[in-house]
Amino acid sequence: MRKPLLTLPVLFLGLSLACGGGSGSGSTASPATPAKSFSYQDPTTTGWRLVKDASSTPTRLVLDLVGPSGLKTRGAGFNLVAPKGVHFGTFPSANPVPDLGAPDFPINDTGVYELKNTDNTGDPLEPVLLSGGVKPGNKLTVGIFQKDRRASAKDSGVPLCQIALELDPTAKLSAGESLSLQVVKAKYIAEDIGAFSPTPTVEMVAKAKPVDFTLAVGQLTTK
Repeated sequence: MRKPLLTLPVLFLGLSLACGGGSGSGSTASPATPAKSFSYQDPTTTGWRLVKDASSTPTRLVLDLVGPSGLKTRGAGFNLVAPKGVHFGTFPSANPVPDLGAPDFPINDTGVYELKNTDNTGDPLEPVLLSGGVKPGNKLTVGIFQKDRRASAKDSGVPLCQIALELDPTAKLSAGESLSLQVVKAKYIAEDIGAFSPTPTVEMVAKAKPVDFTLAVGQLTTK
């Protein structure tokens, strides 16, 4: 008597088990390692660049704005867009009158540029040209400028100001991710902006225009 042939459903089940395709038998991908810190490699250029400051921590990256050595300037500003998972940090306000409730700034003065008038009377409320803010799209805009033409221009080859990037632990970034930093605009004030005059002159207006420059950023990755 001939043995009955296996039906198709039974045959397919046997092939599936033989190939390891049964439920619970397949391999699964390893879960990504959550990011816990930053890694930043400075740009190699000697022009305008953002370099890592020694005050940085694993989760707070402080970047110094440094220009070409020997180039005399009177101030600089730029716009920088950061990716998701990165916040722009702040620095304690330098306002000597804390009762005014001045907020902390996303830019830190390193003391190179003279931000007050050369005939400063010591007025703690004298305005300075130091500004910064975060706009929609996670875009940071900062600027630091000397407002007195009588002050000498400064060598740009030193840290002129600082900004900070902080890791957002709620963004659930994975370790080893490359994060893009994009410079949207960057300008500086040149050394020659015209002679000082109590009233505006044609020379002052013509020479006070900001100069475009290319700002190099390094490689930011998560760890």
